[in-house]
Amino acid sequence: MYLKTAILLSSVIFLEADNEIASNNKNQIKKDGYSQIIEDSNEYITASIMYKIQDYQKAYDKFFKLFQKNPHNTNVNYFLALSALKLDKYDEATATFERILIQNPEFNQARYEYAKLLYKLNLKNEAKKEFTILSKSNIKDETKESITKYLDLLNEKTFFVNATILLGVGRSTNINTGLISPEYRLPGLNDILVNGEKPIADNYHNEMFGINFLNNFKDSSFSLKNSILVYNKNYFNNDKEDLTAYVYKPSFSYLDSDKKNLYSLNFGLTRLDKRDNEDFNIFNIGPSIMNSSYYASVNYQRFSYLHESDKEKDFDKYELLLKYKLLSNLNIYSKLAKSIRVDSSRVDLDKNSVTAGLEYIYEINKENSIKFDSEYIKSYYKYENTFFDSKRKDDNYYLGLSYLTKIDKENQIVLSSSFTKNYSNQDGYIYEEVDGKISYIKTFNW
Repeated sequence: MYLKTAILLSSVIFLEADNEIASNNKNQIKKDGYSQIIEDSNEYITASIMYKIQDYQKAYDKFFKLFQKNPHNTNVNYFLALSALKLDKYDEATATFERILIQNPEFNQARYEYAKLLYKLNLKNEAKKEFTILSKSNIKDETKESITKYLDLLNEKTFFVNATILLGVGRSTNINTGLISPEYRLPGLNDILVNGEKPIADNYHNEMFGINFLNNFKDSSFSLKNSILVYNKNYFNNDKEDLTAYVYKPSFSYLDSDKKNLYSLNFGLTRLDKRDNEDFNIFNIGPSIMNSSYYASVNYQRFSYLHESDKEKDFDKYELLLKYKLLSNLNIYSKLAKSIRVDSSRVDLDKNSVTAGLEYIYEINKENSIKFDSEYIKSYYKYENTFFDSKRKDDNYYLGLSYLTKIDKENQIVLSSSFTKNYSNQDGYIYEEVDGKISYIKTFNW
């Protein structure tokens, strides 16, 4: 029943809940006659910087010295508690939060952090009491939603359902991976000149429906999650590029006794239907581990084409992924992948690739945010292509920019654009694409 905590920790609710700190502390500082002087001091500013850059040990040491001189300052106490919490000094953090709430019972953000700590320490009755007090307070909707989820857990709710609907329209400048220079030569065939496909631009509409069923086993740290997703993309003028995907992903998870690490065994079955009849299935299996700082996974995939004429395209893929939370709004990741043909003599399947990427989110305010993501993939093919008289090497670059606006907690609009360019030592694989779209997203929670 504790697995929902890991989901909460990775939720945007936690990131947005922290935005209440400034407003709560500012009011308290105004009440303390001397606290503004402390906040302006070099010691306080330095301690705040240390906390901001996540050097929690130095932040703790400096806030502790400030506390010894100013034991009744709410702001100093609050960040001392947070620093202690980051260093797993739970007893000290608990005592400090209690000291704050005695002095200022209306400091909701301190009570929120205190309640989460009590839950983490498995003090269920005490945590339930604090969350109940918060639920009756004047707090943000996002924080109240997070509190409701905690109370569901404390009241031993074990089954959760959430769903997402996406409706979008967009335009791509290259729906068929057409070449930048459609005419190119084949060195392995006496430099004969051949004609490749030209890029085709078209508008499209896409739809997606996803639903997740999470079952937390009662009085246990295990859970079972079943995810189902259907995705459809149709072009206005070139229906042979249309596709529909059906995805089923079950996963079995375990949350350790410290409620820090979530271990999962993930499965997946995907069916991709394409209008050009190159339909195929993807089966995948692999373990993963996730906490508040990183996500790591190992994954095996089998790509299996349905039609006998396409069976030579079957291949296996092995992936190792590591994603690290560098800052609260910045993730970096790296992936190693290896593809191996199953039963054919094709030279365009076996390859090794290395991926590096980042995801950055800038919050303008609680309703609007901007997301930037970038990815680079270096691929080395194993076999020589006799037509090009070389082994293929690709450099793929991707840049994405999105603007998200929340209508309310269940509805949002996303404007997104992307640029992809693939360089290769073989002219038949050099292409680029620009894509832009607008999407409406609605979420449901039960």
